[in-house]
Amino acid sequence: MKARAAVTLALALVACAAPMARAQEAAPDTSLHQFLHTLSDSTDAYFGMTAAPLDTAGLDSALAVGLSRPWRGQHLHTHFGYAPVLGFNRVDGSVAGGSASLSSRRWRLLGDLAHAGGTHLWVGGGEAWAGIRRHETLWGLRVRGGRRTAVIDRDVQEKKLAALRALITGDDHQHYFRRDGYEVAFTGDGPTWSGALGFRDMLESPLPVTTTWDLAKRALEVPWNVPAAFGRAREATLTARVRVPFLPLTAQLSHQTSDGALGSDFDYRRTRVALGGEFAVGGHVSFLPQLVYGRLGGDAVPQASFYLGGARTLRSLPGEAIGGTGLALARLDVILADDLLALAHIPHPAMFPLQAGVFAASGAVWGADPYGGPGSAAGDWPQRQAWLSEAGVSLLYRPGVPDDDGYFRLNYAFPLGGDSRDGRWSVSYSRALDLLRPF
Repeated sequence: MKARAAVTLALALVACAAPMARAQEAAPDTSLHQFLHTLSDSTDAYFGMTAAPLDTAGLDSALAVGLSRPWRGQHLHTHFGYAPVLGFNRVDGSVAGGSASLSSRRWRLLGDLAHAGGTHLWVGGGEAWAGIRRHETLWGLRVRGGRRTAVIDRDVQEKKLAALRALITGDDHQHYFRRDGYEVAFTGDGPTWSGALGFRDMLESPLPVTTTWDLAKRALEVPWNVPAAFGRAREATLTARVRVPFLPLTAQLSHQTSDGALGSDFDYRRTRVALGGEFAVGGHVSFLPQLVYGRLGGDAVPQASFYLGGARTLRSLPGEAIGGTGLALARLDVILADDLLALAHIPHPAMFPLQAGVFAASGAVWGADPYGGPGSAAGDWPQRQAWLSEAGVSLLYRPGVPDDDGYFRLNYAFPLGGDSRDGRWSVSYSRALDLLRPF
């Protein structure tokens, strides 16, 4: 009797608990339910078809096909590209032609050919690169050659903007010379370092001015061209770049040796070291200090000398305004990360942010003057009177292409100290750390 009573009591409790459980399931937390239901409705209304439930029809068939044809690694697709080649400067005149490229993940072929209207010559050349990755390092071999017009300041080169300034306003302060020959380099690129060992064999020759006009038919601001030293340059090169441990800094070294033992007509040793980095403060301001030091020993040929002036060195000077066999430069840029238009509540597309910046710099060149002047005393450090200082403001736009670290800059720089120079406006396109040369 006791066992039967216990079973009856248990069945009664289960019967009573079932409706209670169903009642609890039917009575959810109304605030959470309303929130989730509202969120679901708003998501469906905003995303439309993209928020529709996944259609699983055909997934079994796709799985069967995938199992029957397993993945055998990434295919090495070959890509073909082409583009026009357009340019303008006072030695070549108008330059028009085309370029083509063929590339994959492990190799690349480039070629270009254009006609220079001022010299009535064809200029251009080709480049081949092949690489292989070992662990985290990409090793490569690069060969390039041809006939090209080079800028006499090998550390700072502006191509497209310089061509536009020369054509539209006649404001081109770069100096040019011809290079005919080839160069080969063995390169390595790792997570925290990159470097290259190379050799080049090129005939270098001066170029006369052939084009003295611009679109407005105004007189050129620089109607002459520095004559490069004529001769065959056979040069061994070493370039290295490494991140400084525990600091957001990058150090760079480049060295070139030209010697008669290599069959070169020139005998010099050119060394340039640079240090730069970015220090972000609070996510709103970035401080970018940069230091550069360079020395040229041996033959003081203009195409191996150092130059000051332009948007990438001293912005209060025109490009390549002064030169020498020694260079020292320090610059600090401070860039506001926030969008100025957003701060001013001005409606604009998100792809057009404008940033503000301020900068200060001081630099000097010394030694033999590549422009033929008396120069100054040679040595390892400039005299006090050789230093030029400046400060200024910048308006920056970062498009993200073709270089994700590149900026269009509108600068105004004014001299500091007892200098009699006037303030100067300039427009440039450069990377944030533009004194660290790209490989």
